[in-house]
Amino acid sequence: MGINRGEVGRANRLIEESDSVVVLSHQNPDGDAFGSVLGLGLMLRGAGLNVKASWPDPVELPLKYEFLPGKELLISPADLRPQGLVIAVDCANAGRLGELEDAVLKVDNIINIDHHPDNSLFGTVNLVDAAASATTEILYEEADDLGLELDRDIAVCLYTGLVTDTGRFQFSNTSAETFRIASELVEMGAEPNRLYEEIFQGDTLSYMRLTGEMVSRAVFEPETGLVHVFMPQEELRRFGVEMNETEDLIDSLRTLRGHRIAALFKEQDDGRIRVSLRSRADTDIGTVARSLGGGGHRVAAGYTSEKGSFEEALQELKGEIVAP
Repeated sequence: MGINRGEVGRANRLIEESDSVVVLSHQNPDGDAFGSVLGLGLMLRGAGLNVKASWPDPVELPLKYEFLPGKELLISPADLRPQGLVIAVDCANAGRLGELEDAVLKVDNIINIDHHPDNSLFGTVNLVDAAASATTEILYEEADDLGLELDRDIAVCLYTGLVTDTGRFQFSNTSAETFRIASELVEMGAEPNRLYEEIFQGDTLSYMRLTGEMVSRAVFEPETGLVHVFMPQEELRRFGVEMNETEDLIDSLRTLRGHRIAALFKEQDDGRIRVSLRSRADTDIGTVARSLGGGGHRVAAGYTSEKGSFEEALQELKGEIVAP
């Protein structure tokens, strides 16, 4: 359906009328969130605005994303006082802003830029397109109408969002439009080989050993096509790996022949269990995640279980999965 052009015009006016802006994204950010926050932040700074960027703690880039330009825009949520204009990117609902939610919802002007199909339209202006492969795709397409210019550093950020949210251009959300935009970003200076090496070939030995341990513990249930594994906090400590380094660990489960759904259960600091889900193109895992209080896309989604143990969380998920 695309983005309402009237909404784009309203967003443009808000940006033109602002001297400063806060750019935010969701809890447990991924490559599209990082690329969107920093790419848009650099665009806005180039337009003369005072820019601050953040997301719910911890505000740090995982090792594989430390190459991204614009890190100097980041500040801790504790030091942030949102006022004036706030732009939320790659965030399906205000609840995903974590500890920033209450302060953000008190702001008069919120521009919500996103591609999640379950976006709640929480902004005063909403630029939402569920057909886009990534939020960075929307930022690229709308930059000119928003009065924003791109350069090499911004192209690097936007390409990062594309290549990660499409699963290296493999997921079903990858379209001809995605490749067109990727090509134009390469023409602007994004280097596919270098970015691939940074993002997908920069694992530490500790992370590789953790991955091996998790794969060795994985369980496959042929009757439902579910492959799953539980990653407790003690394993992170044992291998010396930070939680924000484990975004792609679930991909190690997705190579299993015959599976429909892959689930990685990650124990959080507070004892709750964060569940990352991936599926084959013919299985809508986003619907499952939404039924459990989360969200996401057809083949990549997640939620946080309130159950007290992995066993209970697993049964909760299995109760929502329909056998093929």
